Amino acid sequence: MLSSFVVSSKHFVGAAISPPKWQQMHVLWAQVFLRRGQGGQIDPPYAALSPWTSLEGNYPVDLEQLQMHLAAPASSLGVLEAFGGIRPQFHLHWQPQIGSTNHELWQLIAAGAPAGTVFIASTQSAGRGQWGRQWQSPAGGLYLSLGLSPEVPVQHSPYLTLASSWGLATSLQRLGLPAQVKWPNDLVLQGKKLAGVLTETRIEDQMIKQVVIGLGLNGFNPVPPTGISIMQHFQPDLPPLPLNTLEGLAAVALCGLLQGYLYWQNYGNQALLKAYETCMANLGQLVTLNGNPVQITGIAASGNLQVRSLVNQRQFAKISEIEPGKVTLGYNA
Repeated sequence: MLSSFVVSSKHFVGAAISPPKWQQMHVLWAQVFLRRGQGGQIDPPYAALSPWTSLEGNYPVDLEQLQMHLAAPASSLGVLEAFGGIRPQFHLHWQPQIGSTNHELWQLIAAGAPAGTVFIASTQSAGRGQWGRQWQSPAGGLYLSLGLSPEVPVQHSPYLTLASSWGLATSLQRLGLPAQVKWPNDLVLQGKKLAGVLTETRIEDQMIKQVVIGLGLNGFNPVPPTGISIMQHFQPDLPPLPLNTLEGLAAVALCGLLQGYLYWQNYGNQALLKAYETCMANLGQLVTLNGNPVQITGIAASGNLQVRSLVNQRQFAKISEIEPGKVTLGYNA
């Protein structure tokens, strides 16, 4: 069954929930996790609220809980001070299992869903990554898609991915998680894959009219040797609020993706590229291109990876660009 919820602009800035109630909820969660960590019994109804109590379940996403997280002060979700007063309107939808959140959201958009519509799933059977690769979507991860109506030239489409990745990485960093971006569309932590972003667009008259930003983020799910989850990173401790539930992660993710877009629109291409480069995990790294060593120097105005070639054993000189898919940056195992 499809669950739906509309978060109005007043909810984002916390007008609907007073600080005492928000603080009380934090205390409640802390008590639940403390008792869980000490091997204590968690009494209903709180046992059903924590993803840590149902590791073999499908991790339902409670849209009312997500609304409560979105009602918190923006800074508590990792949002930069410059965007602390933004008032988005999210139209939230959730299903326990679907093929792809991007596909489902495109269907909603075709039926008239407005910008700000969000589709979340507990698992995906046909999740997609870059170049059509399958994205493994076991229960416990965060799988969502956000729809926007950007009205930007088609040649700027790479910036949608860069902005989304940077915006989320920035939010996570501000919450104490040292995430970095791995060009063009991944987030990494300790050199391992934490999340992936997939942007899809609808173009008319050389303008991007609609975009769906898909996100897969390892929260409490099992991961391969080259991956890492939020839960893994903080073990044996519990993740801090709001990173300790899928609802909290979803709130951070939505605000992070949106802040990346707003940063780009407010400050421009060059500012975004500079900000993105400060978060790059591979900046300065030597990689092999066509059998020759090159050094990663940043991101070009085109959105491509910028590198400089080694002209002799001691000197780098020629600057060139690499399109996505032409070089493998890899992960730590």
